[in-house]
Amino acid sequence: MVHALAAGRRDGALFTDDVRCPVHVGDLAAALWELTLSDAAGVFHLVGQDAVTRHELGILIAQRDGLDASLLPTGLRADSGLPGGLRVHLDSRVTQTCLATRLRGAREFLRCQNPDR
Repeated sequence: MVHALAAGRRDGALFTDDVRCPVHVGDLAAALWELTLSDAAGVFHLVGQDAVTRHELGILIAQRDGLDASLLPTGLRADSGLPGGLRVHLDSRVTQTCLATRLRGAREFLRCQNPDR
């Protein structure tokens, strides 16, 4: 989506007021597998440590992939009429104490050329 937005091949905007805590899919899968094999029970938050807006996430992707981040259109989710919370922050510090798998934040996993490292 970031590539298409930067190239002007897709309509839309990356929201500057919509905050999430993205986690790398490989970290998430490993953590879920680890919890499945354990005796742990309860509610587990599995999120990355960085709270970023959709726009900040787009900039990180653009920087990683050598795109011009200034071409990414911005907008406010509050103006879009889409349902749901704007600032969704989960904290996985307690869950992290039960895991060997480290849940990296977006700033870390998007900094790498190979995000699986």
